[in-house]
Formats: sequence, structure tokens, C-alpha cells
Amino acid sequence: MPEDVGAPEGFLREIGATATEFERGLRLAVPGGVVSPRPGALRVEQGGVTLEVDLTELPERRMGLFRLPVLRARLRFLSGDVPARQSLLARIDRAMQRGGG
Repeated sequence: MPEDVGAPEGFLREIGATATEFERGLRLAVPGGVVSPRPGALRVEQGGVTLEVDLTELPERRMGLFRLPVLRARLRFLSGDVPARQSLLARIDRAMQRGGG
């Protein structure tokens, strides 16, 4: 089920990344459009769309010697119409994709 980009309270995602990695990917997706108003918070503005992201570090996941950092991200759109919000989210998702093998 797709996330509701129109939900006033936003939606949650679990992300396998550190806060630094997540911010780097966001800045790659939206060059010049990301600010950090406070620790653990990011704001993205582009083309009339504003997105707030609040990050919370969760305990890492471990499988044997493999460790995976985990973030909980609350994404909440503050402005922009639904198609513009979906477009920005798709752009961010593409920038965050990692290669697999």
C-alpha cells in the first residue's frame, strides 16, 4: 500500500542507514534544497513542496557479524499538491537506492 503523502501527521519508514548516510542521500536527491533546522531534523524544499523529516536512531540489527544501522524516519509534507509530493518522494527514493548483488 503506498504511503499517504497527504496525511497531515505524515508517515513512518524504517531505513537501513545512519543519519549521516540518510542526509547525504537526501542532499544528492535535492541539491541546495535541504537544511537541518535542529539535530535529527531535515527540511526539504523544492518546487513548492516542503517536506519535514524527523530521524530517530533505533538499535542496530545484527545477523552474525553483520550489523545494520536503523533509523525511524517520520516524513511529513507541509506544502505542495499530491502529484508534486509523490514526484519529490520518488526522486528521493531513487537517490537512496543502493546496489545489490
